[in-house]
Amino acid sequence: MSEGGPLGYLVINVLEAAGHDSEDAVVWDPDLKQGYARVEIRGGPKTIKKFTSTKAVDDNGITWVEQLSLEVLEGANELRIMLCRPKEASGERSSTSIVAACGIYMKDILEAAPVDKYFELYKPGGGAAGGFIRVAISFLEPDQVRNGDLDTGAGGVRQQKQGLLGTALRVGGAVAVAALAYGALSKAGVIGKKKEEEAAPAGRNGKAVAGKKK
Repeated sequence: MSEGGPLGYLVINVLEAAGHDSEDAVVWDPDLKQGYARVEIRGGPKTIKKFTSTKAVDDNGITWVEQLSLEVLEGANELRIMLCRPKEASGERSSTSIVAACGIYMKDILEAAPVDKYFELYKPGGGAAGGFIRVAISFLEPDQVRNGDLDTGAGGVRQQKQGLLGTALRVGGAVAVAALAYGALSKAGVIGKKKEEEAAPAGRNGKAVAGKKK
């Protein structure tokens, strides 16, 4: 790694979000018609940000299946994932609205990766339930990325994840413990289970339960 270069890269597949809580009660506002995910790595010399495309809400859920790659810089200490409402199309200037968010300590993400989990989201302000978002996270060392081509590196991580995912999910409790002020992720029963046993939180959204055994 060259001096001042990244320590590595987080490769994050943002898969889907569901707008209900662990009791299957709807928590998104009825007027939420579209949304996108904003992913940030905070700490270090600067905040690294990436965004998914904007997708329509369908059956109280949003599906993206989009890969984002973020540099991990010296001093990075928090991964923040936010569900955002896009600006209105009326032409009026307005700031993007954060619908709900979660935060995880970077050190625990790096210890648990690769991991594929539903993370519980919380609304800004009072910390009310804000739904769930499913992401698959892998970490690449700088020497795993050829000529800065993260697509090539990510392919290798996907293959590696096939064999390591069960182990990573068993230690996923470390991620839950590190869920900052947004609350304990394990309370919803979605942390610390193997993927095939995972309690998909999207009872009202068929897409979010696609990976669950019947």
